[in-house]
Formats: sequence, structure tokens, C-alpha cells
Amino acid sequence: MRNLSLSLSLSILALAPSAIHAQTEGSARLEVTLLDYNGSSTKHYAVVWVTTAAGGFIETLWKQGPSWTSSQWSAHCTTWNTARAGSTVLDGYTSATAANYAGTNSPIILAWKCRNASGQLLPDGAYKFWVQYAEEQSTQGPVTTGGLSWTKGPAGATNSYPNQGANFANLRVTWTPATPATVAPAITSSAPPGGTVGVPYSFLCTASGTTPISFSATGLPGGLQLSAAGAISGIPAAAGTYAGAITAANGTLPDASQPFSMVINRVPLQIASVRTAGSNLVLDGTGPANGIYQVLTALNLATPSSQWSPLATNLVNSAGQFSFTNALEAGAAQKYYQLRLP
Repeated sequence: MRNLSLSLSLSILALAPSAIHAQTEGSARLEVTLLDYNGSSTKHYAVVWVTTAAGGFIETLWKQGPSWTSSQWSAHCTTWNTARAGSTVLDGYTSATAANYAGTNSPIILAWKCRNASGQLLPDGAYKFWVQYAEEQSTQGPVTTGGLSWTKGPAGATNSYPNQGANFANLRVTWTPATPATVAPAITSSAPPGGTVGVPYSFLCTASGTTPISFSATGLPGGLQLSAAGAISGIPAAAGTYAGAITAANGTLPDASQPFSMVINRVPLQIASVRTAGSNLVLDGTGPANGIYQVLTALNLATPSSQWSPLATNLVNSAGQFSFTNALEAGAAQKYYQLRLP
């Protein structure tokens, strides 16, 4: 007896656009040692093929032996010959019969693109590798029992299998997904729009490219912040025109940059009426629609603005109107009221 190490490397090169299931690029490696003997005959030949998990034939990966039409395949490698059902698709290697597996037939290293007979890349899932070889004077050559099952998918795995009698040893399949190529970011959202002082602001920046993508900005109006996820939020604090840029980065150059010019308007608070309702003071007025306004009080108009006391924070409605009510206390000192946007 002598040992023959058979090493088969499989490389998955591209994605089929019409595939329904996930397709992961990567490589699989099949290793198996054939336990055979030297003889004087030239009837040494072998085949390697791949099937689905259910045993559906995909294609022959390697053939060393007589022509496709030879009756020797039916006599000595019946399992493969029946499985292929007349298919002559071969990926990577063929050779005539030999007296032994020395020289050009050992070691054997072949590449497979992991495509079916129609040229389509196979979807992720379970597959089986099969090996069968003919021994001199043998009616039916040994075949790997049940096939060697492995799974193609996003997670890598190494599978080792028990030796199979006096025929196969050192059985192993290693699946290694490829690291996908990274794609530089490209901003897909429009430039951030303008806003209004005192009105909560919200805008989401988006970008294509390999994730994760991190956003940053320069020149945003005071009161606004940009999160790393691309969300601009806050309450604009001052009117004006603000020029800056949004940048998206994912570690693959070039970073994406988008300039902007953001106009922040001011809609002033205006008191339309001051009235009493029972023991309450009611202030009615107008301001920025959906804006936030503050009410402050002081006992003296000469009080510095920094020392006015906050009394309430309210909302202007969507029609740009507000009504503020404050309870009046009998005998209390005179108070002054101030309304302002944040």
C-alpha cells in the first residue's frame, strides 16, 4: 500500500446577479489521502465531484482516467458515473489512466470557481465533496461514504472527518470566506436645509459605501450638533447664514464631503394682548411655528438679563400662536415679564 495526498482548493470568484439566496465569496479546501497500492496495470484512475447536500450532481472537479465514454467508468466508478448522468462538465483537470499515482498525478492541486454547469455561482448552503478511485483488479472502486459535507456561508469553518477504512484518511474541508472589498463612502442625502431660531431642528445625513460610516461637520449653526450616525439635531440659537461641510468616512479613502449653506431665520415673539382671566394673567401672541419660547420674570426692569428668573418654557403652536397663563397672587410685589426664544 502507498499513500496519495489529494489536495483540492476551491475559489469562489464572483456573485451571480440573479441569485435569490446569499452568496459569499471565499475559498474552500478539500484534503484527503487515498490509500492505494502500486501495480503493473494501467488501470489506476480517480474522480472528484461535488453535489448539493441532498446529493444533486453539480459537476466533476477532477478526472484522471479513460475517456468519458469508456465502459470502465461504469465498471469501476459506478457511483460517480451514475451521479453525473452523462454530464461531461469538467473543471480544472483530466488525465489518462496510469500505472500508479506518482509523478504528474501526485500531488494534485486544482482550483474550482464554485459554479454549476450553467456558469452560475452557487448560493450559500451545505454541499458535499465526493472522491472515488479504482484499484487494479477491482470491480467497483472505493468512494467516500456519504460524501464530505461542508457549509458555504459568511462564517468560516474547518471540518475533519474520520478515516474511512483502508481507503481514505486525513479527510478535511476548510471553508474560509473572503474579506469583501471596502467601498469608499459617497453622501446620498441632500445638503441640510435651513431652520428657524427657537424651532427644534432634525435632519439625517446618509451615505453609501462599506459600513460603518462616521459623519462629522464644520460650520453648523450654534445650537445644532451632528452625531457620528449622521443625525443633525438641536435648536438653532442665532439667525444668520452658516457655511460648512458634512464629511462621511469609513476608513477607505477618499472621504466624502458635501458643502452646505444653511440659512437660519428669526421669527420674533410678539405680544398681541395682555389680559386677566379671574386671578390669572394671560399673554397672547405670535412667534415661530412649533418654536420653543421662555418666560422669565424680574421685580425691576433694571435687573441684568442674566439675573431674570426662568418661569416657564412653552411651545408656539403650528399656526405660530401662543397663549401664556400665570396665576396672580394677592398682595404680591409687582413683577415684570420677559419672553424670549432660546
